Amino acid sequence: MNIMDVLTDMARTGGLGVLKPGASLDQVSGVLGAPAVADHVPDAVPSWPRTFAYGDVRLEVCRCGLIHRVALSTWTESVDIPAACAGARTDTGTGTGTISMSPTATFGQLRSALDLARVAWESDLELASQFSVVVDREPVLVRFTFASEAVTGAADRSGATLHSAIARDTEHICP
Repeated sequence: MNIMDVLTDMARTGGLGVLKPGASLDQVSGVLGAPAVADHVPDAVPSWPRTFAYGDVRLEVCRCGLIHRVALSTWTESVDIPAACAGARTDTGTGTGTISMSPTATFGQLRSALDLARVAWESDLELASQFSVVVDREPVLVRFTFASEAVTGAADRSGATLHSAIARDTEHICP
């Protein structure tokens, strides 16, 4: 499995394996083990929502214990993704390990992969140096954000590089 398979699956399902908005962190922990605490301010008094991580996949978890957002940053040299979320098995067969892969993906590659998988997408946010495309998997919205030099209004954005992929629950209201 490569990054394009992971991204296409994220667009198709609204998450990365069991890591999906709306899933319970307790249920996910039962499958993948305990996540790492990845709050933005180390050693601060924990407050909600909290951030946890499995490899390079970050989760924003609501105080009710449900995952609100699943994020994968792709601007690094490599990413570690839970093996069970990337369709792989570890030596133990439990799926609790991670696999590393190159996160390099362009808009042209993702567009082709989504079109081949018959996943509908549309253009969204556009700024001077980035743009986004979204896949609506109601109630989950998956946003792929691309970075590029002077992409605004450019006819061919195929070479723009993927910066992040984020799936978020658009309807959850914590009780």
